[in-house]
Amino acid sequence: MSATQAWGLAAFCLGLMFAAPADAVRKREQESPITNAPDEPAFKELDLAPPAFPRDKDLIEFTIKGRTQNRYFVDTSTLSVDADKVVRFVLEVRTPTGVRNVTYSGVRCETLEWKDYAFASPERVWREDAQADWRFVETKNLNNYKRSLVDEFLCLSGVRKSSTRGSAKTIVRLLKNPPEPDNRTLRILR
Repeated sequence: MSATQAWGLAAFCLGLMFAAPADAVRKREQESPITNAPDEPAFKELDLAPPAFPRDKDLIEFTIKGRTQNRYFVDTSTLSVDADKVVRFVLEVRTPTGVRNVTYSGVRCETLEWKDYAFASPERVWREDAQADWRFVETKNLNNYKRSLVDEFLCLSGVRKSSTRGSAKTIVRLLKNPPEPDNRTLRILR
């Protein structure tokens, strides 16, 4: 085999090595990560308009795990668990400088996904996001409010496809009376 042929063969093998994983990634991206059982209907999201703008008296503050300088609030008057099993609510984030970021958001507990339907303008008017899409709720080191809200309040109350326990009333009760952290030390008895 000549040097030219060897280089050609090496380039061909290298191309195959990189093409196979790329094809697999492309195929995975095209497939939906959420699959329904054969007898289960596909997820059909309700098309709801944003609620009234939040009033301070309806806001409940919640604390998050991890580092933050912000304060986080859910408007309990807007919190709902709808027929599509999406938990919808108005969220307000207050920065130390006094800025208030307000969103109308939804969470799918079944898939741990979050969607921001609308954002508040400085004039306290909703600006709907026509391009809004469901995104997986990741754990972050800083400002981990989405994951904290999902894990400790919204989805803790049983908002799943097979559960009848999850309700807005239960979530509001959890927000008002958060579960105490378990600070006990594990002791091994011998």
